[in-house]
Amino acid sequence: MDPLSPSQSQSKKPGGWRAIKYILGNESFEKLASMSLIANITVYLRTRYNLSGILLVNVVQIWSGTSNISSIAGAIVSDVVLGRFLTLLFGTIFSLLI
Repeated sequence: MDPLSPSQSQSKKPGGWRAIKYILGNESFEKLASMSLIANITVYLRTRYNLSGILLVNVVQIWSGTSNISSIAGAIVSDVVLGRFLTLLFGTIFSLLI
């Protein structure tokens, strides 16, 4: 076989270090949005529903914990049932509806 055959020299693996900038960017913006949402929901619950003290903290922490643990459930559903692309599609639609 020729040492410079196109199948060997042109083969590229998907992802790798080139994809890391997109992953880091996505995770950074997701965390920024999540922290901003926590601050906004705290102000909303305090002004609109007159919650304060421990009840306000509990509601915000339950919401935050539920949204963080749902990613584990999504990973299980993705691996076992739907596959990654259908899970992303349904997760995006579900996020937009809520």
